[in-house]
Amino acid sequence: MNYKHLLLLLSLVFFFNSCDDDTDCCPPLPEEEAEFESGIFVLNEGNFGSGNASVSFIDKDMEQMESKVFMNINGSELGDTAQSIELYEDFAIIVVNVSNKIEVVNRYTFESLATIDTELMNPRYAEVTGNKIYVSNWGDGMDPDDDFVAVFDLADFSFIKSISVAEGPEKVLAVNEKLFVAHTGGFSFNNIVSVINTGNNEVEDEIEVGDLPNSMVVDGSNLWVLSGGKPSYAETETAGKLSNIDVSNNQVVEEFDFPDSSMHPNNLSLEGSDVYLTIGKTVYSYNMSTMQPSSEFKLEEPALLYGFEIHNGKIYVASPNADFTGDGMLYVYNLSDGNLTDQFSAGINPNGIYFND
Repeated sequence: MNYKHLLLLLSLVFFFNSCDDDTDCCPPLPEEEAEFESGIFVLNEGNFGSGNASVSFIDKDMEQMESKVFMNINGSELGDTAQSIELYEDFAIIVVNVSNKIEVVNRYTFESLATIDTELMNPRYAEVTGNKIYVSNWGDGMDPDDDFVAVFDLADFSFIKSISVAEGPEKVLAVNEKLFVAHTGGFSFNNIVSVINTGNNEVEDEIEVGDLPNSMVVDGSNLWVLSGGKPSYAETETAGKLSNIDVSNNQVVEEFDFPDSSMHPNNLSLEGSDVYLTIGKTVYSYNMSTMQPSSEFKLEEPALLYGFEIHNGKIYVASPNADFTGDGMLYVYNLSDGNLTDQFSAGINPNGIYFND
């Protein structure tokens, strides 16, 4: 039996068994409306100032791609410079940076549920925990003291609080009752991870890591933070660093320094017992128990690794075109040997890959 037909049948059985004549109960979505189930979203940031950000969708069989999903479903443009997506339960929470807004849609139908366009300034990344949406904001990029994390209620998308944090909050990751915020520094440089207690929405700690922490993954009680190091145009170029933080006490328990100041790692990912990262267009893997390199290979096709994910034995790379004005590409490789297996045309400046499992 087709999986979607089975899901629909089970939903109808549940509906008729759980609702009686005195209960005001809503039926499940018809099968044909859940058209974005079990596939891949590609977020395309568009051109700065042009308001042409978009979302593309690839079906689970990797056979078809639909462009401009938000526009097709809702009849309006997504906005100016899409930054990131947070998938949580039935929600897709899309952060649109230059438009200073968040579009909330149903992740399976992409129908609009809400637009949050207040209490945001230069929003970057979102994370949901404890029925609250946490959004990192740079504020005015020229002001080092106005950065914050905005908190919204997931139930009605109302504003709860603005939490003042250090300069340049970027990626956010919830672990237990804590929110870890990596601070790249915005238009400057920073080297900390701040810790927000999600019970009282207060900053409880700041942890020093390497310069420009750009990605985080969690493995049990360990939070791994990858820092890219200061680039060559900084006053002093610095090498990358991988830090292991014990989330129970916010202490750095291990650090691994990259040997050369010209090595600027990015895109930390976790797959099985290995962690993966990139330097330029080369993918490296390390065994977490020994932190010894286990493999490396260079990805030949993409002009630039603008988005990078590892999922179920595959590497997914989003790459813009050469001049950042036309449609970019999504490339898919085998994780085992780095061989290219699929490629798709995406929207303008694709920067993120999200699996709608």
